[in-house]
Amino acid sequence: MGTSLALALRNSALRDLNVIGTDPEHNARTGAQKSGAFDRIENRLIPAVETADIVVLATPLMAMETLLEILGPELPDDCVVTDVGSSKAVVLKWAEEYLPDRVNFIAGHPMAGSEASGPLNADANLFSNKVYCVIPSRNATERAVSEITTMVEAVGAKPLFIGAEEHDSFVAAASHLPFIMSVALVGCTSKSPNWQEISELAASGYRDISRLASGDVTMHRDICHSNADPIVGWIDAAIKELQEYRSILADPGSLESGTLETIFQDAKNARTQWMAGSVQQDNRIISPQTEMPTFGDGMAQMFFGRQGTRLRNLMKGWGDSKEKK
Repeated sequence: MGTSLALALRNSALRDLNVIGTDPEHNARTGAQKSGAFDRIENRLIPAVETADIVVLATPLMAMETLLEILGPELPDDCVVTDVGSSKAVVLKWAEEYLPDRVNFIAGHPMAGSEASGPLNADANLFSNKVYCVIPSRNATERAVSEITTMVEAVGAKPLFIGAEEHDSFVAAASHLPFIMSVALVGCTSKSPNWQEISELAASGYRDISRLASGDVTMHRDICHSNADPIVGWIDAAIKELQEYRSILADPGSLESGTLETIFQDAKNARTQWMAGSVQQDNRIISPQTEMPTFGDGMAQMFFGRQGTRLRNLMKGWGDSKEKK
């Protein structure tokens, strides 16, 4: 995600960017360097951010608490920090706890991605025409909000201002639940004693629905840890829906009543409206504490992480401000 954002900025109309990347893993730094997205790759965290105007955290979500704790004392005055994590309430809480008042935090979440991970799978067009959620912290300045909005627009995405709690519930429905259901499909079929024979019959439909189960394990583990309650609520809703279908299928009278056809047609119509972009838009949530910002000129240095495993002690070493000789 971080390298994709760097590539998208490189291809944008913004000028005079100095894009700096870092990662605790050597292979990730090497891949990021080969991508051509960065002006410089730093081996250590602090040298990458000590003069930054904007810092983008693109790490596994549960690693961000430690990362914010390490970064807090080291960031320059008026620096803007943002992230690309899939859960927002918990990240805003950590930012408020660890970042000093002289630093602005704007939570972010691009509704884009794929099951492939790592800098070698980066895509400069990943954000094109995608919704990019923007959730300013309570003390964020208008300038900081404007700079992040400018960045979002520059990579071709559409900024959407939304409250953190609404974001976490809605994304649990639209993103996290599909992953859980994809994993459940693969789980229930692959555990069958007849899986070998079943696998020979599985075709495009199975492949499409099971695609998300190939996603980054660490990332999805962190999503579930950080947004458990909304995900559980939507799992309960999905179970209720499946139970309704089960009851219909188990009742010959219901099968003959046309109920299934109605359910299938309603679902088909709903998906058709979504695909056509004709779903009613008045359900969008605008955060009551945030006004739509004006667009600023500010875009300068960037710091990017990477999705991948981060252990606390690895980040502590990576966060050392001096190179070890």
